[in-house]
Amino acid sequence: MAVSNKSSSAGRFGPRYGRRIRVKISNIEAQMKQKHKCPQCGRKSVKRINTAIWQCTKCETTFAGGTYLPDTPVGRVSQKASGKVGSE
Repeated sequence: MAVSNKSSSAGRFGPRYGRRIRVKISNIEAQMKQKHKCPQCGRKSVKRINTAIWQCTKCETTFAGGTYLPDTPVGRVSQKASGKVGSE
């Protein structure tokens, strides 16, 4: 019997929607499911609760962020403009 490749999270789509879209979805979901750095305590323990809702499992801080990542490029630019990033 042949050895098959391990399928990613986009394997649930089967042959539908095309390879490029399935690869993009797989990359986005892999980044989304990683543990991210908490803005409050600084530990890598932030998980996604719901769409754009993120929670730290250590300090229980809940905050709104991006849909797939807790911080977005636009959010980083706005924080730099307001001076919050450099003051910490």
